[in-house]
Amino acid sequence: MNSLSFRLLGPFEVTGDDGRVLDLGPRKQRAVLAVLALEPGRIVSLDRLIDELWADEPPSSATATLQSYVSNLRKVLEPGRRPRTPPAVLLTREPGYLLSVAPGQVDLVRFVSCVEDGRGALARREYAAVLKLIDRALEAWRGEPLAEFAAYEFAQPVIARLSELRAVAVEDRFEARLAMGDGPSCVADLERLVEAYPYRERLWSLLVLALYRSGRQTDALGALRRVRALLAEEMGLQPGPELRRLEQAVLEQSPALDAPAPLEAPAVARPAAAPQVDAPEETPSLPAAAPPPPSAALVARENELARLGERLGAVRRGRGGVLLVTGEPGIGKTRLAQIAAEEAEARGVTVVWGRCVEAEAAPPFWPWLQALRELGERGRAAARLLAGEGGAAADPEAALFELYEGVLAALARSGTPTLVVLDDLHAADAASLRLLAFLAAELHRRPVLVLATVRPEPGREPERLRDTLAALTREPGTERLALAPFTAEEVGAFLRRHHLTDPALAEVLYLRTGGNPFYLGELLRLLGSEHRLDAASLGVPEGVMEVIGRRVARLPDPTRDLLRRAAVLGRDVSLDVLEASTGIPAEEVMSLLEPAVAVGILAEAPGGFDYRFSHALVRDALYAGLGRLEKARFHLSVAEALESLPAPLPASLPGGDGAARLPVLAHHFAVAARVGGAGKAVDYAARAARQATAQRAYDEAVELWDKALLALGTRDPARRCRLLIELGRSLRVTGDAVRAQAALEEAIALAEDTGDRVALVEAVTVFGTLSVWNWRSYGVVDDHTVALLENLLAGPLDDAHRAALLGTLGIELNYGPRRAEGEAMVVEAVEIARRIGDPALLLQVLNNYMIASWVPERENERRRAAEEMLAVPDLPAAAEIVARVRRMSCLFRAGELAEWDRDLARAEHLLQEVRSPELTAMVRIAQAARLTLEGRWDEVEDLVGELGEVFGDSSMWGLGVVRPTMLYTCRRGQGRVAEILEEVITAASQPRNDPLRPIAVLAALDVGDRELAGSLVARWGTTVPDDWSGEFVAVIWSYVAAQLGVPDPSGLYAMLAPYGDRLALHGHGTAGWGSIHQALAMLSVAMGDRELALDHARRAHEIHIRLGLDYWAEQSARLLTELRA
Repeated sequence: MNSLSFRLLGPFEVTGDDGRVLDLGPRKQRAVLAVLALEPGRIVSLDRLIDELWADEPPSSATATLQSYVSNLRKVLEPGRRPRTPPAVLLTREPGYLLSVAPGQVDLVRFVSCVEDGRGALARREYAAVLKLIDRALEAWRGEPLAEFAAYEFAQPVIARLSELRAVAVEDRFEARLAMGDGPSCVADLERLVEAYPYRERLWSLLVLALYRSGRQTDALGALRRVRALLAEEMGLQPGPELRRLEQAVLEQSPALDAPAPLEAPAVARPAAAPQVDAPEETPSLPAAAPPPPSAALVARENELARLGERLGAVRRGRGGVLLVTGEPGIGKTRLAQIAAEEAEARGVTVVWGRCVEAEAAPPFWPWLQALRELGERGRAAARLLAGEGGAAADPEAALFELYEGVLAALARSGTPTLVVLDDLHAADAASLRLLAFLAAELHRRPVLVLATVRPEPGREPERLRDTLAALTREPGTERLALAPFTAEEVGAFLRRHHLTDPALAEVLYLRTGGNPFYLGELLRLLGSEHRLDAASLGVPEGVMEVIGRRVARLPDPTRDLLRRAAVLGRDVSLDVLEASTGIPAEEVMSLLEPAVAVGILAEAPGGFDYRFSHALVRDALYAGLGRLEKARFHLSVAEALESLPAPLPASLPGGDGAARLPVLAHHFAVAARVGGAGKAVDYAARAARQATAQRAYDEAVELWDKALLALGTRDPARRCRLLIELGRSLRVTGDAVRAQAALEEAIALAEDTGDRVALVEAVTVFGTLSVWNWRSYGVVDDHTVALLENLLAGPLDDAHRAALLGTLGIELNYGPRRAEGEAMVVEAVEIARRIGDPALLLQVLNNYMIASWVPERENERRRAAEEMLAVPDLPAAAEIVARVRRMSCLFRAGELAEWDRDLARAEHLLQEVRSPELTAMVRIAQAARLTLEGRWDEVEDLVGELGEVFGDSSMWGLGVVRPTMLYTCRRGQGRVAEILEEVITAASQPRNDPLRPIAVLAALDVGDRELAGSLVARWGTTVPDDWSGEFVAVIWSYVAAQLGVPDPSGLYAMLAPYGDRLALHGHGTAGWGSIHQALAMLSVAMGDRELALDHARRAHEIHIRLGLDYWAEQSARLLTELRA
């Protein structure tokens, strides 16, 4: 604590540590300090200070001038304060300034305290204490208080109150002296006082009493006659009741006029000695009342607070989860989260915060990194994983699972109840949202509660946010608290908290703000600063942005300019970056931002020198006000400043440490691309993309590659080609096949133009990497790509590249007349991979083989290829899922359902590690076949809904065929085909949906519309393709041929007869249609061979019975009955 002493009783003075009087500067500057000294330890608003200094006509420069006064006073009060050291005496505290001194350091406070304590002692008849306390008070009185400020409105009531208090103190002192028997010595002093203050009746009473107790009864009556005459002649009044009672008592010589005896044993302790000027810390004070709970500051949130308390109680018992606090901007989500955090800490729950940055300038997993770092040692290892310090992984999906598990373990370690607050979840990056979705499935069993605030708007990653919120709602322990705007009554309650009780004002503000608490508070501040709280209906701004704009407009020009630059940094503002980007010394930056802190536009970050905008809307309003060129220039200066700072910034700020700075630099340089930042935008975006890949943040990697390409443009084709290849790889990992193909095709074109053979090989072989299905849409053969691959294969290549190119070409030829040739190429690729002993390459080309050889006659070879994949050492989880699902299709057709079940269970387990939409869809499609085979129609319908969500994250071809096929099989089993006939025909009419067309024809027959079925056959034909769909398509055409006679039953029979013992399966799954013998039986009937039909029907029925397929057993039994009849 400093030892400054503030003297207001008399000429205004402040003495320093050495007792010397400080030079406080000109009168207005002195007046600022005087106002603050009148309320030590309390905040005085900026607007009030301006009003006190300039009354009703403040100049436009008032705020800047006031800030200059404050800056000067700080130098005077703390002359030894070092640069960048925060002030300790005159502090900036929203909404203004605060003089941080003990009350006893101000003589006025000591004076008032001693006088009030003296009055208390008088009431207790402790007369010696009265004299001691009042003498101490009067010693501080050096003259008329605040005399030099008498013309200022703030001083006038203070002067009047202090003068009255001094007069009362003098009277109390005489009363105590009289009580102690000191009447005679008081008479002369009291005579002088009644001459000076003739209308203070208490002084006359004390004079009369002093005369009476001195044995001068006549003089006492004479004094009474004098005051009666004075009041009558000059005021036309009679003496007051006290004087009249005293006069009667004197006339009656009442014993009550005798001096009272002091109490011998007071029942209460004597007050402590009053402090001396040089010992302000000893000032006596009453015990402080217990502070109200934090929740007392909130209006209209009682139910939410109660629920928060219940969830905090549950987390202490080991039951966590996710609590989503939702509502429009400014509704109070963050404030409620702060209250929850305070309550949690009071209950012994560890609290950590992660704030999402409402811009693209944050690294992946940014809110989680902040939270884990706050956990200290407990979260250090997980934070390193999130930061990508382990490098890129050979198996990205398995590495992502390891990362997620590491975060979960850190949060739940040691069973310590933990609250993780994720503020502004709508601004979270995709990687952070994926991690939250993973954790949500586990937290209800752990003592970890995630409280996330989120707006009901698209956010930074609209699709990912929507999917994450949808996934969260399905998890146990997830709950949503929706904050509503204030009602009209609640607005009134809010205003009463601010001592505003006018119902008309409340009604106007409710209508203008819609009950939004932030807007309401900002509007109150604006109207208060404009002195229009009594006429709010006139000229109230229509929107919160206008309110913010008008509040900012009242700040000094240099402060406004600096705030505009600060807005470019985002909501969190680094002093170091601001200093470096503007060239303004740090101390001057801090000084210029003082007014913004004082009015609540900015808040000072605790424990450092950085700042934070008070609300995201404030920052958004400032940023939106920047012109395009101005914005670009500011971003460039920020980017160059970040580059120039060698030391890490605080870890609480995005880009504060190491690699985390890369996406921040990429963002700023990218916005400044047209003003000189393009080259560095490309460099940093590419580096940040590779870093994001190492962090398993694949969606962010895609964004960063896009950013690099946008900044690069077309000026460097060779570099653009390389970036496109990287983008294609990243898109491939995220499952966006359409965009990946477009990126790679552009890369291929650029590589051809520049003659870059190495880039060509890299680009085209991405098409052949491990995948679920053929990259091409159904039936597509890209002749250009085929020619390119053949040209590359004709040139010099190492074995690994030759194998990769052969495998890719085999897939490219899959849908054309050269399919068998492509299959032979992939066989050669497999032989090369085996020979050179490259496990990753072997997995890739074996997967290529299973696509290229997917025809009925290669079933055994495909199964062996899947089993060879499963035998590869250290098999990545994603590759194992692909291999198992491919083998499952073989097991299904062979009727080995028990082994199929085991593979499904393993695949389900691996999905917990991989978390890939594409692979999840693959497993669900396989599962659908089993459900349709067993006639579990309700479960099939549930799966159709789930598959739509899962497939939505992948652009791979297929959902347009898979969904109608599943639904049709389900509705056919339920006898409800008419409900979806139109949908199936519409889907089948779409390009590339050829495998659905026989199903549409059969659907028309199912509802009895042979004419429609015939017209569809005439439109589409009855082709049976030589690809993965051929066998199932032939089975469906068999059902059609049995009724229409087309396609040719004998041709279909010849095609299916070798595979009669198989179960009919659509690709990897989707639908299972029982034994192929069933289709052969119907074809035999159509061919007129009833005995052959009976044989196939019996064999189908035996298979259905043996495998426990009740639905299909009913179908085959019905067919047998019909045939026997």
